[in-house]
Parts: sequence; C-alpha cells; structure tokens
Amino acid sequence: MRGLEILNKTLDKPLPTWYNTLMKKAFVFDLDGTLFETTAQEIESATGHARYIEFADVDKLLNESTPRSLVDLAREVQEEGHSVYILTARNSIIYPVIRTLCERYGITPEYIFTVGDRGFDIPNYKAEILAQLAMNYPQTYFFDDDIANLEMAPKNIRTVKA
Repeated sequence: MRGLEILNKTLDKPLPTWYNTLMKKAFVFDLDGTLFETTAQEIESATGHARYIEFADVDKLLNESTPRSLVDLAREVQEEGHSVYILTARNSIIYPVIRTLCERYGITPEYIFTVGDRGFDIPNYKAEILAQLAMNYPQTYFFDDDIANLEMAPKNIRTVKA
C-alpha cells in the first residue's frame, strides 16, 4: 500500500476529514478596531439604528480604513490553510464592501458574519456564532477590541484583545 492509502485505512476518518476537524483552525476577526482602524463613529445624539448610520457608509469604509497588524496575521494563517472569518456588528448591507476591503489586503474570508441586523445585543449574537464555529473547529481563535464581546465568547474559544 502507498502512504496515503495506509493512513486512510488506519485513521477513523478519511485523511481530508481528519485534517479539517483536528488540525485546521478557525481565526475569527472583528472588523472595526481589530482588523482595520475605521473612522465610523456612533452618533451620540441619535437613537436606535440612526445612531450607527456611519457604519453603513460604503465610501468611508473603503477609503478611510487603514489596516492594523492583525491583517498580517489573518493573511498568514490563511496561507497556512486555516479558515479566516469576519464577525462584525455591521449590517449585512455592507457585506460586499467588507469583502472588497479584505481582499484588497490579501484576505479572503470563508464567511463574513454581520450581526448588526439582529439588534443591539452584539456580544450575545457574536457568542452564538462563535459557538457554532467551535463545533466544526476544535481550535477557534477570536480577536476583538471590545471586552464585552470577548467575555461573552464561549469558554472553549481562545480570545485575544486587539
């Protein structure tokens, strides 16, 4: 038998499945203040969704965002074959622009989760998504600049303050 044939017969799972479930890691990055320094800000005098209107500004995101050092890490782990995800409080309407911004810097996320459409309990929404990802990736890393988001992450997720 050849090497791969022997390995496939001795493992409980086929080799690609074994690698993906035991070796491949998920790296989950927040967008604002984590992967990129952005200029969008909450409007203190507004209420509800109007308070976050700048976070839907496509031109502001594309033209005023600067990469942070975690962009290099995201690119590196992606090149190593690990999965990169974006988990942001922005709304889904901005999804294509987030993808464009990431690709501009060599990051091709597996998926971009936008939880802003769901409401204002962002830490809880992010925790739900992280819990689902951790079911497929025993080694999941979550990078965020917001302590509340990091504290709500499931205990089996490795969290890093950006």
